[in-house]
Amino acid sequence: MASNTLDDRDRAILERLHGEETDVESLAGTVNASPEQIRERFPWLLDNGLVEQVREDTYALTEDGQRVVAASPAGTQDNRIDTPADVEAAIQSFDLRPDREEAVRNAFAFLHYWGEATAPEIVDAIFPEDPAEYDDSDAWWADLVSDRLAALPSVDAPDSPNGEWQFEGAPIVDQRTDDGRLLLGPKGNRRNSVKFALERLPIEDDERQAIRAVFELLAERDEATAAEFREQVYPERDAGYESPDEWWGFVQDHLAELPGVERTGDGDDALWRYRRTDAGE
Repeated sequence: MASNTLDDRDRAILERLHGEETDVESLAGTVNASPEQIRERFPWLLDNGLVEQVREDTYALTEDGQRVVAASPAGTQDNRIDTPADVEAAIQSFDLRPDREEAVRNAFAFLHYWGEATAPEIVDAIFPEDPAEYDDSDAWWADLVSDRLAALPSVDAPDSPNGEWQFEGAPIVDQRTDDGRLLLGPKGNRRNSVKFALERLPIEDDERQAIRAVFELLAERDEATAAEFREQVYPERDAGYESPDEWWGFVQDHLAELPGVERTGDGDDALWRYRRTDAGE
């Protein structure tokens, strides 16, 4: 029997409908419920005037529904709601203390949002706010997150340390809203993260991959020079640029836009550094 009170999944449905009408199949893929569960819930939402049916199996928010979304406190819809039941069960089976369990959950939420991400991108986004009492981000990733993230259902770990982690399924970022992105929870889309900055750059995909590879080298070493980037990244990620100098001229302008990346000096004598945000900062 359906509940007669507004629960967290109802709020997730209302937030997903905010700004655009949506069909049941799309809703189910976003809020991690089956289409049947969504359809069972809609009569109650309709009877309470929170949604309206605009076409068969397609719904939109009413004015009352808009007010409910606006009145919902920030953080009500945490990542546990967005975590599929089998993934949540796996996280619970790790028998971690709550803050470390949350770090793994939020790493999954980040991957679920974007669909794919490198280890440096995940660490950059999640470690500063979920350090779980680790002082060192490398230890946090190696000892706490990496193996457990790889063990979660719907997660494909890369074959190499520099590969991309993959989420098996439709990433949340593909569900568009008026501002171009949908954020269902507070952890999946970190707007101050390198991943977010990279994805927002108005450049071609091969150019984005070049800048991502440069960032990965910088994240691994903490600091590097233009000569090192040209020597170690350009041969594999030339992005169609005919010379290393032309390639670097493009890359350096966008590299400077990434959060935490700093440049000291000018030209080839410049030293590039990646300053990880301190835990809890």
